[in-house]
Amino acid sequence: MKSLYIIVFVYAALVLNIYSQTPAVIEGIVTGDNNEPLPYVNVYIAGTFDGSMTAEDGSFSFITKKTGEVELVASIVGYEQHTRTLNLEESKHYTYTIRLRSKALETQTVVISASSYGTEEGKGLVVSPMDILMTPGGAADIFQTLKTLPGLTQVSESAELYVRGGNPTETVTLLDGASLYHPYTFESAYGGLFSNINTNIIRGMYFSSGGFSAKYGNVLSGVLDMQTHNEPAHTAYNIGLNLAGGGLSAHVPVAGSRLGVRVDARQSYTGPVMWLNGSQDEFTVMPRSRDIGALVSGRYSDTGRIKLYMLAAQDKQGVHVRRAEYNGAFDGESGNYLINLHHSDAITSRLVARTSLSASRYTGLWKLGVLDLERADDVYKIRTDAEYFYSSKWRLLFGAEAEYRTFSYMGRIPDEDYNIRPGAPSTVIDVEYGGSRTGGYAELELPGLFGYRNLSAVAGVRFDYIDELDLLWFDPRVTLGYAVGSNSTVRTSFGIFQQTPDPRLYDPALGNPDLKPMRAVHYIAAYDYAPSSNTNFRVELYHKEYDRLPLEHPELNYDNGGYGYARGIDIMAKGRLLPRLEGWISYGFVDTKRKWLDYEEYAPSSYDVTHNLTLIATYRITDAFRTGVNFKYATGRPFTPVTGSVYREEYDVYEPVYGPKNSERYNNFRRLDLRFMYFRQLFGRYFTVFFLEAINVLDINNLFGYTFSRDYSEREEIQSYFGRRTVVFGVAVNL
Repeated sequence: MKSLYIIVFVYAALVLNIYSQTPAVIEGIVTGDNNEPLPYVNVYIAGTFDGSMTAEDGSFSFITKKTGEVELVASIVGYEQHTRTLNLEESKHYTYTIRLRSKALETQTVVISASSYGTEEGKGLVVSPMDILMTPGGAADIFQTLKTLPGLTQVSESAELYVRGGNPTETVTLLDGASLYHPYTFESAYGGLFSNINTNIIRGMYFSSGGFSAKYGNVLSGVLDMQTHNEPAHTAYNIGLNLAGGGLSAHVPVAGSRLGVRVDARQSYTGPVMWLNGSQDEFTVMPRSRDIGALVSGRYSDTGRIKLYMLAAQDKQGVHVRRAEYNGAFDGESGNYLINLHHSDAITSRLVARTSLSASRYTGLWKLGVLDLERADDVYKIRTDAEYFYSSKWRLLFGAEAEYRTFSYMGRIPDEDYNIRPGAPSTVIDVEYGGSRTGGYAELELPGLFGYRNLSAVAGVRFDYIDELDLLWFDPRVTLGYAVGSNSTVRTSFGIFQQTPDPRLYDPALGNPDLKPMRAVHYIAAYDYAPSSNTNFRVELYHKEYDRLPLEHPELNYDNGGYGYARGIDIMAKGRLLPRLEGWISYGFVDTKRKWLDYEEYAPSSYDVTHNLTLIATYRITDAFRTGVNFKYATGRPFTPVTGSVYREEYDVYEPVYGPKNSERYNNFRRLDLRFMYFRQLFGRYFTVFFLEAINVLDINNLFGYTFSRDYSEREEIQSYFGRRTVVFGVAVNL
C-alpha cells in the first residue's frame, strides 16, 4: 500500500511539471422542461471523445483541443437530443446553459428523500460547497459544517455526527462507495476533532438524518454519502498558510479532457496558534496531523469513467489529564489509509452503473497510565449501484455490496475504570474479530403515482447477511410525497433499519456470539417550501423506536433485551434576507431514552441534548470583503453524577459511587464564531484570500466534563476543545 502511494505521488508530481497545453474549456448546466437540473446527460463534441456526463446538479465541464466549427451534443433517454454549433478558439473559456425538452412533454415530478440535505438541487435542502467554505468555526470541514444542520446533536465539539440521539457509530460515511469508519483526525474517547477528508476533493455530498434509501444498509440513524471530483477542466494550483498549518493543491488535466490528476496535501502544526491563544500548557505534544489525497480520473468513452483515489493521513497528540487517582498524559496516534477504484458507465441508453473496489486501514494507539492499547481496523469492500430509467420519469435503483472487516486490539487495559495509575491491576489483551457482510437492495422511484402528477413515491427493500453469525434480515422502506404547489411538498416516510452492535460484544468470553442486530423503526412527516432556488424552508417531525439493543445480562454477558426511542422536530430556513446578507437558521428538539449496555433502568440517552439552535449568516460588505457569524446554542448533555466514594485499601484508591443514570446535565452549550475574509487579485492575476477567524469570541467556558479530588468530594470543570477564545489568521493563493 505504501509503495502504491509513492508511485502515484511521483507520477502526479511528474505530470504537474510536464503539462503545458492550453485547450479550450467548455462548461455549463443542463436543465429540463421546468429548469430542474438533469444528471447523467451526455454532453460531447460530435465525432470526438471530448465531453462529459453531467453531475447530479446538472453541471458539466470538459476541455478540448478542437478548434473551429464543431457540434456540441447533449442527449439522454426520454428527452429530445440537443445540438448546437460552436466556433472554438484555443485557450478560450465557454459557458452554456442547455435546456432539454421531454419527448412526452410531461412535467417531471421531483422525488425528494426524507430528511435529506446535499449539494444537489431536487434531492433535498441544499448545502453548497461555498456554505462549507464560509461557515465560521468549521475550518472548511464537511463534518463540522454538517453539525449546523437540524437533526445533528451538539454533544461535543468533535466532528463526529450524533444523529437524532444516536451514537456516532450509527451513522455510515461513504466516499465513492467506499466505507469510511474512521474519517477523523485526533481520534480519542471524545471523538475526532476534524475530518481527514479534504473538502477540495469533494464534488457532491448527500446527507440524511433518517428515513433514507434502501441503498444504505447496516446503519440505524444517518448517512453521509460523498462523491469525488471528475477530471479538472483546467490547471489550478492553490497554496494556503495559517497559524495552525498549511496546504497545497494541484489540479491538472492530462491528455486533453480524458485524464486528470488532483493532489491535495495538508500539514497542521498547532504550536503557533496555541502560543498565541495561551493554551500550549495543556499539551505535552502539540497536536499535529498530515494528510495527502491523490485522485486520478479518466474517461475512456463518452460515458465511461475510471477513478483511483488514495488517502494517507496521520496525526499525533499529547494532552495533560487530571483524574481523581492520577495526573498524567494521554498520548494518542492514529493513521488512516484508503485506496478506492471507482468505475462508472452508461451500459445502455437506459442503464447506468457504478462500481467501487476499496481497501482501508486504520491504526490507533492510546496511552494513559496503565492503559496501553493498539487498535487496527481493516476493511475490504466491493459495491455496485445501478439505475435503470424506464422513462423520463420512472427509475429503478438496485445494487449489491460485499464487505469483509477485521478489528484487532492488543495491549494492556485497566481492570477497573477508576484506577488507571501506572502499575494498577490490568489485563493483557490480544484479540481479533473478523466477519463478512453481504447486502443488496432494489428501490423504485414513482413520480405521478396512480395517474396523479403531484403524487410520488419511493419504495424499496434491502437485505443484509452476516455470514459468520448466520444473520439475515430484510428491511422495507417507503416515502410518499405530494406536491401542494409548484414550490412546496408534503412527505411521509416509514422504514426499518438494522445494524449489528459493536463487534466486541460478540466475543464468547466477554459478550454473546448469539446477539441479534439492533433495530430501529423510523416514522417521518415533513413539509418543504422552496419559493426560489436559493430559499428553502423545512419542518419535520420524526419518531424512532429502538429494540433488540444489547443489554448486560448476569449469565449471557449481553442479550437483546435493550430498547428505547427518539422523537422530535427539526426546523431549518435557508436563503437570502438582503442583497448582501444570506445564511440559515436551524433548530432541533429531541427527546430520547434508552435501556441498553450497562443501563439498569430506562433513562435519557447520553446524546439526549434537548434543544439545538444554530444561526449562520454571511454579509458581503463589499465585493472584496465579507464577514460571517456562527452562533450555536444547545441544552447541556446528560451525565451520571458521582454521589460519594468508597475507599479501596488494597489499591489505595477511592471508588466512586454513582447516582441514577444520566440524571444530571452539564451547563448549556453556547459558542459564537466570527470570520472575516478579504479577496483580491495579487499582481493582477493571482486570486488570493486573506482571512481572520475568532472561535468562541465570547470566551464561554463550555464543559468537556468534570475531574474530581482524590476522594470525589470536590469536582473541577474540564474545558472543551475551544473552551477559551481562539484566534486564527491565514492566506490562500490560487496560482
